[in-house]
Amino acid sequence: MLRAGPFSDERVRGLANRRFVTFYFDLSDAGAAGDPDARKFVTKIKKELGGGAVATPNLLLVSPEGVLAGETGNYASSDDVYAAMKKALKDHPEFNAESEAEKAEAKPIEKARIAFDLGKRKTAAELLAKPENEDEWLFLAHIQRWREKWDEMESALSHVKRDDLLDDARMERAWKAWREAKYEALRDALADFPVDSNRSTEARYFQALARYHLGEKKEALKAWKDLAKTPDEDGWVYRADWAYMTEKQSGKSSFSSGDANRSPLGRIGYMGRDNPDLKGPGK
Repeated sequence: MLRAGPFSDERVRGLANRRFVTFYFDLSDAGAAGDPDARKFVTKIKKELGGGAVATPNLLLVSPEGVLAGETGNYASSDDVYAAMKKALKDHPEFNAESEAEKAEAKPIEKARIAFDLGKRKTAAELLAKPENEDEWLFLAHIQRWREKWDEMESALSHVKRDDLLDDARMERAWKAWREAKYEALRDALADFPVDSNRSTEARYFQALARYHLGEKKEALKAWKDLAKTPDEDGWVYRADWAYMTEKQSGKSSFSSGDANRSPLGRIGYMGRDNPDLKGPGK
């Protein structure tokens, strides 16, 4: 659930990569991801997790010394997880110290990436106030897209001409169509997107999402199913699986473990929240 939801969100991944180390394990030592040492460490902090029948545990934000800096529900939204991470760093500034590598970074684009990952998007844009190459123009456009500064995004993208960056520029523009709920424009913007592009899984996810909102649910489900079956292992693949099962599970109060009812990634079901993208942008 976390991989399909919060960890498919660039904000969560960026902050996690800068200030956290992500780790998961089964509470049962016999589980596929069983880790007795991790279990012992966590149950010292949350004794209730050491029982025989435990509800799905929260996402815990813990220091190596065992300080519980924050937590949020396992089925929490991306916004809730991101807010919990930001609050943990605010409440514990000792965990938010600038690394030596960050202090030593001199390139404007890398300094901007650091600021962006830390959620300081205005600062990131200011650090790229005078782009010197197309990579910097593209990243500035990416920042402005997140800020929903559409004119500034388009101005930056007008400087991106290199063949190897055109797919990125195309995807950034598609995001504008999504955020504005212009589903026909979103579908058309991503038609015939190169399958070998670094943004291919993202494009396939959003084109299927556009078709879903245009009433082409059968086609959207097939596209998500095909995407979830690809060997690519990234957030968009997991999110496609989640979207597929949200629609398939609609109205059901229980899950079956039969193969015919499993998700394309082999999940029995997604407990907790439905994929919010099926309600529209910002829902």
